[in-house]
Amino acid sequence: MSNSRHVCIVETAPMTANDTALHTFIQQGENMRSHEAFAGALRRYALDLVRLYRSSPILNKIVNEEGRFLISSLALQLHLHRDPRDPADGLTLSRLRELCAAHGVASPGRVTAFLGLMRMAGFVAPKPTEDRRSKLLVPTARLWDHVRIYTVIHMRGIEALYPGTSYLARLDHDAAFLENFHRAAGGYYLRGTRLPDGFPELAVFTSADAGYMVLLSIFLQLPLEGGRARPGTVDLPLTPTAKRFGVSRSHLVNLLRAAQAAGFLEVSGSGGRGVDVAPSLISLLERWFGANMALMSQSASEAALRAAA
Repeated sequence: MSNSRHVCIVETAPMTANDTALHTFIQQGENMRSHEAFAGALRRYALDLVRLYRSSPILNKIVNEEGRFLISSLALQLHLHRDPRDPADGLTLSRLRELCAAHGVASPGRVTAFLGLMRMAGFVAPKPTEDRRSKLLVPTARLWDHVRIYTVIHMRGIEALYPGTSYLARLDHDAAFLENFHRAAGGYYLRGTRLPDGFPELAVFTSADAGYMVLLSIFLQLPLEGGRARPGTVDLPLTPTAKRFGVSRSHLVNLLRAAQAAGFLEVSGSGGRGVDVAPSLISLLERWFGANMALMSQSASEAALRAAA
């Protein structure tokens, strides 16, 4: 099939913040905050993600910022939503540029540069074919390994919050489940249900390199009361923290200033010492995590049903 198939997907997607599914996930996430396992699930999620990025410099380079994360996600979606009857369908640079532009994710130039970086990192490669004119790219085993680790982190949260699910076991025993899950989750975004639209204030962190990891690192240092994070003062040493997540010290200073201007924290000391965390930061992360788990749980359910069909 030609590029028109992907244009059709974009043109018919309801691009509205009033999307019913979006509000459903947000409300489900809000309700989830009272679940007895919620605090533990959020803490495990935060720990696992910080450890993953800390141990993988390439992830810090490739997807540690919302724009790059979305480009890589849409690249995967083009592969997952390809027509299996059409050997020419799937991920190409031109299709990815078109899709990212239609969703307001990135400029064509940025997409070109980033896809080149993904190829250099060994995350995508040309599809083996005898047709030298083919420009199709496919995810490599290296990319799928990272996707699987990322998926396991989310499945742990789902199983803690939705007792009785067995998605981790299915992930081990059902070869198609991983692709079906990400096809379902990505399908929501392609149809206009974009979770970040419900949390615009989160962009203070997610739009900055390593910002989300810094948010999680701050959260993990907060004092606990009954197992739940409470506002308090934490230390975030600038130089080691910047080195840990592959950014400059000045970048981290600017990130903290932006978070302070947004009312999420107050930097009372120097060098990252004495970061006073406001209740709004905890509330934001809890609401985001809850809505994220609601969307992921629904996507996992759809993937399981697809396998059973």
